[in-house]
Amino acid sequence: MTTPAAITAEVNGGTTATVMFDDTNKIATLTGLFNVNGVNTDATAATVTITDPTGATTTPSTTHVSTGLYSATVACTVVGIWTYLWEGTGTASDAVAGTFTVADTTVSRLYATPDELKSRLGIGDTVDDFELQLAVEAASRSVDEICGRYFWRGTDTRTYVPISIYGQQIDDLVSVTTFKTDSTGSGTYDQTWVQGPDYMLTVSYAQYNTAAKGEQWPYNGFTILGPTFVPYVWPWSHQNRIQISGVFGWPAVPLAVRQATLIAAADLFKLKDAPFGVLGSPDLGMMRVGQNSRVQSLLRRYISGARVGV
Repeated sequence: MTTPAAITAEVNGGTTATVMFDDTNKIATLTGLFNVNGVNTDATAATVTITDPTGATTTPSTTHVSTGLYSATVACTVVGIWTYLWEGTGTASDAVAGTFTVADTTVSRLYATPDELKSRLGIGDTVDDFELQLAVEAASRSVDEICGRYFWRGTDTRTYVPISIYGQQIDDLVSVTTFKTDSTGSGTYDQTWVQGPDYMLTVSYAQYNTAAKGEQWPYNGFTILGPTFVPYVWPWSHQNRIQISGVFGWPAVPLAVRQATLIAAADLFKLKDAPFGVLGSPDLGMMRVGQNSRVQSLLRRYISGARVGV
């Protein structure tokens, strides 16, 4: 009778939650150790199946490192949660699954860093690095949701349906690469506009100064200078007649947004030790960890006017 093996599986030698970063040069090393009755034992065949966040599976070749120990590598090319399944046959017959996380390398989309959160909380080790990273990411996206906008910068090409022939509001914009319009409704942007002679970017209606509020704000609209008008829109034609390519988002993350993110991230991190949202002890006192009103106060001036009910 064959005794089932016990597999100890790890990613890059870690025994806690493991975070990689999205890059073809970032390699995750997965190891599987087969053990039967306390003795490391070779499997007749040892395989590992990798499933990336898109659902695609691969079975990389495994390397026999030593008795009972096998390893395999995979490039971290997709952001999200990956799973792996080690399987052994023969004398060391068993299967065990595990996970690891691949995070986005675009750190500019974070409004604070895990190191800043460590400093705020007085943490000097690496034990909670996964939880700290996740708290900062979640807090940053929560700030986006509260404000109805985001504060990082990224290049993009976006189209808009005209609401006036003289200009209109657009998404937060740092700079324009190209500004084009579709004059015929065919879906081809055949007219190229030049900033200055043809149109002006605005911060708000009839306002052109990006630093008028005491810090750099993005543009969020434009007005025409003529003699060309924004195309009319009619049925049975392409409606999105305006095409803008450029850098969208904010010139820089406001200090108040960074502070609000750190407060929110600290609260999220503390929740792991706060069952039912209660932190503390009978001897030292109890406190409830919940939504922090200071976060809302810091973000109030950045809430998009386009939002309803905020």
